[in-house]
Amino acid sequence: MARFTFWLKVIVPLGLLIILVGFWLNWTLARPVGQVSIYGEVQYADLDKLQERSLPWLDDAFWRIDLKGLKTSLEQDPWLREVVVNRVWPDQIRLELVERIPWAHWNKRHLIDEQGKGFNPGFEYTKELNRHIYSKKDTLAEAVNFWLDLDALLQKSNLRLTELHHEQRGAWQLELNTSIRVLVGRDNIVNRVNRFLWAWQHWLEAEAVNLASVDLRYPNGLSVAWHKSALLNIKE
Repeated sequence: MARFTFWLKVIVPLGLLIILVGFWLNWTLARPVGQVSIYGEVQYADLDKLQERSLPWLDDAFWRIDLKGLKTSLEQDPWLREVVVNRVWPDQIRLELVERIPWAHWNKRHLIDEQGKGFNPGFEYTKELNRHIYSKKDTLAEAVNFWLDLDALLQKSNLRLTELHHEQRGAWQLELNTSIRVLVGRDNIVNRVNRFLWAWQHWLEAEAVNLASVDLRYPNGLSVAWHKSALLNIKE
């Protein structure tokens, strides 16, 4: 009898504890999301659409929220480069939004961010970025790298690249801040650009206002085209 009483004193409190823990776990695991905290500066992303994308994923118990699914859904917004999603005890979902920063225009209607990734802004982006790249989607990374290398080289001669065209057959065409068009072609790019820079430093810069274009697609030389006004002055 004494042994039965002993086990009764042990088992009953333990059973009650297990029941209470079960209720607590059930309440905790079934607890809905109480708060969604958003961090990060957002200028262009559509907050209404972000909320619309979020709601289906948040309509579940706090501990059952599919964080990966929520992240993937939000990152469908073209302006969001990255979304970091975390649970914060006891019922908060924390969203950190990293928005893309436009770096250049791409094929007129699209943009390129500072990481060199092209995206469709979803509306007409009218702010002038002074950088325009025209290329196919599968050669965009090559065009961005070409721009960065070339622009750094041009700036040493007080020139700046404003437009870059990567044509269908692989040829490159440049537009400089002096409104001069430069036809580079697709072969011996480094040699041709260096040839242009040498000519620029020695005589082309002095004629910059009269220059319309420079053609570097020659084995050992270049040709220039003059503005009509410059040709009229020469004839006179």
